This record gives sequence, C-alpha cells and structure tokens, in this order.
Amino acid sequence: MSLQATQFATTFERLGRRMLAQLESLPEELWDWAPPSLPSDSLLTLATRLLAESEYWVLVTVGGQEMGGHYALEASAANVRATVLQRCERWFTQMHRVLGQLPDAIMNLFVAVPPAYQEAFGAESVTVRACLLYALEQSGLLVGRIECLGQVVATAERLRDEVSAR
Repeated sequence: MSLQATQFATTFERLGRRMLAQLESLPEELWDWAPPSLPSDSLLTLATRLLAESEYWVLVTVGGQEMGGHYALEASAANVRATVLQRCERWFTQMHRVLGQLPDAIMNLFVAVPPAYQEAFGAESVTVRACLLYALEQSGLLVGRIECLGQVVATAERLRDEVSAR
C-alpha cells in the first residue's frame, strides 16, 4: 500500500467515525429529524449522502468497481443504529481494500470525471490524487454539517425537555 493511499484511507475512516460518534450521541429517534425553520437535511440523510458519495468516488471512480444497489439508511428500518454501523464498517473495509492496493505511482494517473462533475473540476479527467482529495473535501464538509446539525438537535431536545419539566 502506498503511503499516500494509507493516509487517504485513514482520513476517510476518521471522518466516518466522527459521523458515527455524532449520531450515537443522540437518541435514534432524532436521527431523521430536520429543523423545520432551517433548510436542512436530517442527520440520517446527511450520513447516507456521505457514505454514498465517498463510496462512489473511492470504489467506483478510483477503484473501478461496479456499485451494487443503493443502500439508503431508512429511519423506519428495524434497527437503524445497527444498519448505520454495518454500512459504515462495510465502507471502511471496502475502502481499505481498494486503497490498500494502490501504489504511489497510481496517484498521478488520470481517471474520468463523471459528466455532472466536469464543470466543478474544469476537466474531463483528473488524477487519482485530485479525485481522492475532492472526495475527502466533500466528506469533511458533510461531517461538519452532521456535527453542526447534531448540536442543533441536541440543544432543541434539551430545551424541549426543560420546557416540559416546567
């Protein structure tokens, strides 16, 4: 495994674990709640997006794998917590497997950019390194949104409890 690929894998996993920590800090019934006065997604929607986008960029674009079915994280699932944890662990394993096979030299090879992203990149192809940096950037932004929304949800829940206690 290349040193660069190891660093990417470690960072992706660290972001995923931060997402899990934020989710696990709140009651499961709040994971699918979005503030009505803010244009926002729920924690579960953001977590699904984080996993789907990072899986796409690492496994499909860099790893050349075919994506199986889209695994949406549903609040109505029998055990949402277990489903989220299982999907994250599967993502960590697959991501380490793909990045674990990349030598440093591959970081400078070009991969095709999907048409929907060509304007953002300003090109039809970018290096593997640029692709992984983009995926990390987007993952970091999503984890930031998850953490911020988690704080809003926790504060709203605490205020609701205080008002109910009076």
